[in-house]
Amino acid sequence: MVRYIYIVLALVAFFLQIPRFCQGATSSLGCKEAERRALIQFKDSLNGSLNRLSSWTGNDCCKWEGLGCNNDTGHVIKLDLRNRVYRDSNGYFIKVSNQLKANAVNPSLLELKYLEHLDLSWNDFMGSPIPTFLGSMQRLRYLNLSNSRFNGVVPGQLGNLHRLHALDLSSGPSEYDFQLSVRNLQWLSHLSSLRHLDMSWVNLQNASDLAQVLNKLPFLVRLRLSSCGIGNHVNPFNGYVNSTFLEHFDVSVNALQGPIPDVIQHMSALKVLDLSANIFDSKIPVWLANLKSLVHLNLGFNNFSGEIPNVLGNLTPLIVLDLSFNSLVGGIPSSLWNLCSLKVLDLTMNRLNETISDPSKNASGCIGSSLEKLSLRWNKVRSPLPDWFSQFSNLKTLDLANNSFYGAIPASYGKLLNLRKLDFSHNRLNGSVPESFGKLSSLEKLLMSTNSLQGTMSELHFANLSRLEELDMGVNSLALKVNLNWVPPFQLNYINMRSCNIGPQFPTWLQNQERITTLYLSNTSISDALPLWFPNLNFTYLDLSFNQIRGRLPTFSQPASLYMNLYLSSNKFEGPLPTLPSILNRLDLTDNQISGPIPEDIGNMTPTLDNLLLSGNQISGSIPESLCKINTLRVLDLSKNRLSGDIPDCWSNFKILVVLDFSANNLSGVIPSSFGHATSLQSLHLSNNSLEGELPSSLRNCTRMVIFDGGENGLSGNIPRWIGKSMLSLEIFRIRKNKFDGTIPSEICGITDLQVLDLAQNNLSGTIPTCFGNLRGMITGNGTSDIGIYLWSTTYGENMVQFMKGKQLEYTKTLKYLINMDLSSNTLIGTIPEELTNLVRLRGLNLSNNHLTGKMPAMIGNIRSLESLDFSRNQLSGSIPQSMSALTSLSHLNLSSNDLSGQIPTGNQLQTLDDPSIYTGNPRLCGFPLPKCASAEPPPPRNEGTDEGNLSEKDWLYISMSAGYVTGLWGVLGAMMFKKNWRDAYFKFVDDMKEKTISAFKRKASTPSRRRSATTSNRMEWSW
Repeated sequence: MVRYIYIVLALVAFFLQIPRFCQGATSSLGCKEAERRALIQFKDSLNGSLNRLSSWTGNDCCKWEGLGCNNDTGHVIKLDLRNRVYRDSNGYFIKVSNQLKANAVNPSLLELKYLEHLDLSWNDFMGSPIPTFLGSMQRLRYLNLSNSRFNGVVPGQLGNLHRLHALDLSSGPSEYDFQLSVRNLQWLSHLSSLRHLDMSWVNLQNASDLAQVLNKLPFLVRLRLSSCGIGNHVNPFNGYVNSTFLEHFDVSVNALQGPIPDVIQHMSALKVLDLSANIFDSKIPVWLANLKSLVHLNLGFNNFSGEIPNVLGNLTPLIVLDLSFNSLVGGIPSSLWNLCSLKVLDLTMNRLNETISDPSKNASGCIGSSLEKLSLRWNKVRSPLPDWFSQFSNLKTLDLANNSFYGAIPASYGKLLNLRKLDFSHNRLNGSVPESFGKLSSLEKLLMSTNSLQGTMSELHFANLSRLEELDMGVNSLALKVNLNWVPPFQLNYINMRSCNIGPQFPTWLQNQERITTLYLSNTSISDALPLWFPNLNFTYLDLSFNQIRGRLPTFSQPASLYMNLYLSSNKFEGPLPTLPSILNRLDLTDNQISGPIPEDIGNMTPTLDNLLLSGNQISGSIPESLCKINTLRVLDLSKNRLSGDIPDCWSNFKILVVLDFSANNLSGVIPSSFGHATSLQSLHLSNNSLEGELPSSLRNCTRMVIFDGGENGLSGNIPRWIGKSMLSLEIFRIRKNKFDGTIPSEICGITDLQVLDLAQNNLSGTIPTCFGNLRGMITGNGTSDIGIYLWSTTYGENMVQFMKGKQLEYTKTLKYLINMDLSSNTLIGTIPEELTNLVRLRGLNLSNNHLTGKMPAMIGNIRSLESLDFSRNQLSGSIPQSMSALTSLSHLNLSSNDLSGQIPTGNQLQTLDDPSIYTGNPRLCGFPLPKCASAEPPPPRNEGTDEGNLSEKDWLYISMSAGYVTGLWGVLGAMMFKKNWRDAYFKFVDDMKEKTISAFKRKASTPSRRRSATTSNRMEWSW
């Protein structure tokens, strides 16, 4: 009986296989025609890099790239058009340029009724919505639409895909212009078979039902909700208990606040927990130790505070622990060294600020025997380097950069034979580098820059470092002294020896470094010529600045890379500019002895230049027009040379030009109107040339201008009013020593961020606008913060000449702190506005050599930051305000050649200004350092009101007595003039008194005891 049953089952199985054989025969003829036509229709709706679909020809679509068919039925079951992307060294995605593009997903895909796998990720659908018809493709098990620039609301029809195992709708920070969102997530609750869900960067702020929906997805293995705007109102943990199968949970880059919800501790099977890049404002919860299955814990990029919990040492299976970029304090608990499986311990960028204790004294475990990576980067650890780090025999990365480690480097670190990366940079280490480092045969990166290391390194330090690729020992007091014939055992691609001593000869051992692409030898005491072999090395980045390298500038070979940067400033290179590599990105030859003209074909020679810095040389001739072909320029500095002729008017295509510096040359002609088309221009220097004419009105298009310097030229006309309406970002406006006339336009007051206003030595007339007192940049000193912050990664440094403290000063690094107003040497009239005393952050105020009248501002002492004040050569009158004594920073004062009077105020900083020439030309001034006033008593306090209000009670008493005396005398004399008998009686009285007086003296003279000489008597008589 059993035999018959087996026979029946075999026959049934045979007959069931017959349809498969038939279908297999048809599949060999190609895919289904209807599906092939649908795919061709879909292809026709695409544009972009269609070369990726070059195989989409012929009848058998199953052989087309990206297609997969069922071997039995011939139906298309897989369409994978994912665009290939790569990650850089930091883990960020780098897009390639072969995206497929379309305005929408063509609905012809509906014809693929048996499709199970659809991947359109990393293409470009130009902000179109996710098509609702995808919800009809109910056989789909895998749907990936990530990073494809979809926009709008995620359609609820996706909830019809009941067989779906994986759904990826994520995007990233590069897609700021488009973002998906949801109204709710009820549709998601129907996808009960879902195992992988990624909705990173989808806006879930309206998804108040997130926790309830997650409870209905019992088979989730991986969940990513990175940067979804989840906050306290949308809590993915609240009541989330169906976590039996959950292995990876990631809600990074959200707005989660408060403690991590306790429900996570029930996820006993959780293997990967990533809560990075949120804003948690709590301590690290101790119940994390209950997650016994965790192998990967990432709490980085948050605001966790407090100390690292000691119980984390109970997570014995842990391989990766990342606590980077938090606000943790305290030291490292010794329990962490008991994690026998731990391979990565990353505590980067916290606030750890205690010394590191020796865990071997109280730890009973394996003391991190499996530890492969230890990162304490960017913390505040203040400790000597622990000697017991040398016990981590499997350590591959030791990163202690950017802390406050001090003392010597332990020689025992030479035992870490598996070490590949050793980073001590940016600490406070001193002493010498141990020769035992020469034993680290696996070392690939040795980074020690920016410490206080000293001493000499020799061949012994590198004896066995055959794998070394990066050597960074810059900004120390180290010297490298090796044999002239030394051949290093390594091939480096990165060398930084900046500010070390490797000269005076050029290092010959570099000749064998055939892989080198980056070389910093700045300020290394080299005073040699470049050897002939050196320019043939394959540099991408070369910095030889601040040495004494001499000789003609060589022609550097063109590297195989996409760009090349040459920083050769502050040397003694001479001769003309050679042929430059065509891929040159940046060239800095500032402060050398380069001569001759700029090559006429420089625009064809270096078409992709970003920075060209030739300042401080002896370059002559005119500016070639071919320079205007390099419209990739962001910084062009030709200042301090001998260039002549007109500036070519060919700048219309410079859309990214930020800095243009032609100052200190012999250029003539007018300012080109095409400058106005360089709308990104932020810094324009034209000073100290022979330019003429008016400011072109096209400059009003340069609305981002921060610095305009047109001083020391022959520019003329009125100061345009549009400057105060268009250039609202100006911080420095300098047109000193030109021929501008007319009045100062009040529209300048609209440039509220002005910090330097220099209109000196022109022909300006009228009054000083009172609205200058509202210039916010001179009140707060903030402007737009750092001048030149827009020039990241460039060696160009802003500089400007200002007349301050009675002399000409050049400001470079301190220019951003300069706040100055100079209106001197014009023909301005009127009084000095009291409103100028609002400019409390002014460091310099110069109104000299004008026709200003009236009194000095009474509250001039409010400008507490003043270092230089010059009101000389005007017609100012009245007294010097007492508030001047409050100027405690004043180091230069000139009030000469005015009509000031009264007592010079005393006290504080004024007592140190003892040069009498400060006050010369004011004959009615007195007091230190001039002669004392007639009265030693200090002048009484003055009431700065009307003239009558300035007189004291004592003054009024003297005036009243004088008036009474004059009135009484005039009453007597007036009567005698009109009455003759009064006159006769008066003169008779005088004669009688005279005779009586003479007789009295004669009697006294005849007395022996009181004899007077005749001479005395006659003298007295004569006196009468």
